[in-house]
Amino acid sequence: MATPTDVLAPALASDISDRAFRVLHVLALHTDGGWTAVPVVAAKLGMKPHQVRGALAELCTERLAEKDRRYELGDTGRKTWHTYFRLVDDNATEDAA
Repeated sequence: MATPTDVLAPALASDISDRAFRVLHVLALHTDGGWTAVPVVAAKLGMKPHQVRGALAELCTERLAEKDRRYELGDTGRKTWHTYFRLVDDNATEDAA
């Protein structure tokens, strides 16, 4: 996994929004590098999940993050879709280049 400075440098060179940069900061510095649920990222930023989803989609478009949707049991006991995000692995981006 990349160090936080390795992750933030490409973000500074891209045209992502301020909110997307804040989300990237949380993913880089405040998670273990694994899959993180949208509500967890939103809570760390003091936002609602719907406020974070657009920024996460922007990071995926810039190939700074990737998403995984899972059909899981929700809090109500019914199955629903949950979306998880993580930073793109450096080895995967180097292999693709």
